[in-house]
Amino acid sequence: MLKRALVVSGGGSKGAFAVGAIKSLTKNAPDTTFDMYIGTSTGSLIVPFTAMGALDQLEKVYTTVTTDKIIQEDDVAARFLGGNSLLNASPLFKLIESNYTDAFCNSVFQSPKMVCLVTTCLQTGETVYFSNQEAPAGLMASVIKVVTPPVLRNAIMASACQPVLMPPIEVEHGKIPLRQYVDGGVRMYAGIQFAIDAGAEEVYAILLSPADNPPIETNYKSVFNILERTIDIFTEDTAINNVRQPMLYSAGLRYIADVRAALLTNGVSQATIDKSLEIDTENPFSNKTAIKIYVIRPDRPLGGGPGGLNFDPNEMKGMLSLGETITSDFLANLPPNGSDMV
Repeated sequence: MLKRALVVSGGGSKGAFAVGAIKSLTKNAPDTTFDMYIGTSTGSLIVPFTAMGALDQLEKVYTTVTTDKIIQEDDVAARFLGGNSLLNASPLFKLIESNYTDAFCNSVFQSPKMVCLVTTCLQTGETVYFSNQEAPAGLMASVIKVVTPPVLRNAIMASACQPVLMPPIEVEHGKIPLRQYVDGGVRMYAGIQFAIDAGAEEVYAILLSPADNPPIETNYKSVFNILERTIDIFTEDTAINNVRQPMLYSAGLRYIADVRAALLTNGVSQATIDKSLEIDTENPFSNKTAIKIYVIRPDRPLGGGPGGLNFDPNEMKGMLSLGETITSDFLANLPPNGSDMV
């Protein structure tokens, strides 16, 4: 059976665009259902609700929440000297607690759909996925199965906490050795490759940044603003690399499939083709089938301030509407083999 994955990248308040995209997918492509849901940062808040079909509640959150319900600045200088973050992120955790109730979390645990939240471990430096299911056999990734609501809420919080600006999270309290986690976007802006490695043959990736980012004509004067912009630049670079690699992998698989078809058409036997392509060196494409990757992303910068940490309901409503429009147009002209451009 075809395994189809939905991947939602990081981007803070820009997640409203993803909510609009998901609304359009649900309305205009109701048969496009997903087996896997993988979210990074703001995507980690979105994918559990999407997997459970709770789109109305998701839309409410991403069109009504304000910045003070996510972060508070407090005394930035004092926090710099004696704290583990420049911003107070306790409002975000309260928001997570109120929306990801024990009953909701238990429904995620009981679901046959795989839900993965992407984090980065400060101690090991690796990408760690918190999931409601065990990792598929042979998957070369660090996956921790979540079985209790508090750990699921902590994992969502950790995935969304931009390091330095927001605090690291001890997802499993009391675990030895100590492990603290921060925003998965530090290393994995969008979990497309994870979806492929986990067995997906079709991936719908909703990215919250455009393919081209124009210069931001601002005079950066404060240390805080320079730090915010630096994190944005780092995230953009991670995004490019995270998307480019699986797209090249997919293109390679399609090329090999086309070569096989052309050789058969020209009278070369299947046995000869198999022998020629399965040479004695390590073949990363061995026994792999072509993968379709559909990339849905805005055609212009979405706003939301540095790091997407400005939550303005009116601005987010516009992002949500844009997500619906772009996805509707995308579905009307769906490329047969997936997106070729990123």
